[in-house]
Amino acid sequence: MTIIRLIFIVLLFFLLVRILKTLFPSLFSRGSHLPPERERGAINEMVQDPHCGMFVARKDAYASQGEKEVLYFCSEECYQKYLSNKKP
Repeated sequence: MTIIRLIFIVLLFFLLVRILKTLFPSLFSRGSHLPPERERGAINEMVQDPHCGMFVARKDAYASQGEKEVLYFCSEECYQKYLSNKKP
């Protein structure tokens, strides 16, 4: 009977830890203390469209390789306007 009681207590402890991990993940994290967006390579970093000046999240931007760096645009339309204004 004591073995069954011990197994029951261990099982309850395991379930309690699982529930706490689900409800409070920050209490059990072992990773760095950086915010999640910094750990994932700053996917929510804001970039400025060189044509219209609008800021847009890098992950949502229309990207194009420029002469020296990657250019980010708010839309393909702004990209096309940028190209047409750039031509002599």
